[in-house]
Amino acid sequence: MAHECDDCGESFDTLTRFRLHDCSDVQSETSSTSSDSNRPDPGDSSPTEERNASVAELDNLLDRFSDGDKDALHYAVVEFESALSAALDEDNSGDTYRDVFWPYHDRVSNALDEAARSAGWTFLKDVINAHDPTEDDEIPLVTPTVANAVGRHLIRTRLTDGVSAIPVAGLEYLDAIAVNASDTADTAREEVHAYGWGIGHPDHSIANRLHVRASEDIFSVNPTLEHAFYADQYAAVDLLEELVRDESIDGTLPRVTRDDMPYRRYLLDCVYGLQTDDHWPGMPRYYDWHEEFDYTFELDETVEQRIRELVEETGFDADLPDDWTFRDLGV
Repeated sequence: MAHECDDCGESFDTLTRFRLHDCSDVQSETSSTSSDSNRPDPGDSSPTEERNASVAELDNLLDRFSDGDKDALHYAVVEFESALSAALDEDNSGDTYRDVFWPYHDRVSNALDEAARSAGWTFLKDVINAHDPTEDDEIPLVTPTVANAVGRHLIRTRLTDGVSAIPVAGLEYLDAIAVNASDTADTAREEVHAYGWGIGHPDHSIANRLHVRASEDIFSVNPTLEHAFYADQYAAVDLLEELVRDESIDGTLPRVTRDDMPYRRYLLDCVYGLQTDDHWPGMPRYYDWHEEFDYTFELDETVEQRIRELVEETGFDADLPDDWTFRDLGV
């Protein structure tokens, strides 16, 4: 699939080349870095040379962002994509890719979060528009990192301004990743769990979308529902009841020493930590939202009773002790 620049008309075979091209019609001083002119032509360089050049430029752009050049971060995300692409070309084992991805996943997601906190949602909106997970056969390689920052923004917005203030575009972005990411894109699929913080949004039905995805995407739906309980336990328990009672969700998880576990039973794992003070959802990475907001969670007694009645009604208490707790529902 070719990608054509609307400004200069040049066509590119890949999204990465399209994002990296130097469009003379729209190029700003910010994107004209000194190292661009010294970079080897991608057609004449090896994947290792491309990766090294991209990593060096990524470091430069992140340093410029730290020095106050916010626009440099847009180009840093593009450069990160280029470095990851070159790493994949260089090493089929994935080791080189991981060596690039994990250190910069942390740095770039933190930088994106910092930019969003100072410049607002519009900054992240520009980033997600430039790295659309629905535009090509495979989602962009930077998707987990962008999703991490979007997830942080959604949580922070909900806790400070309420659910209605969450940008619909952010919810649609995380949902699009869950729908379009392949089963092997584990990190991207993990970073979308903060989608649950949009439960109850007046203009985007988290409940409907999770219900549609439950049979095919249970490993994403379950932790997303866990997040939803911390956002709004009453809306979340409504959805949990709806899902667990829906017998059309008929998938099962294989277990070595016991019968296969029905998806509907697995969904109950989402309440595992609700009655404890030492367990919090682990996504987005590098962000302890409960510490930032000194967040406390107290499970309402009526919600607890509804969950207990749901477990008994569906017969999923058959293999539980008589005095079972929510931790016994964990998988």
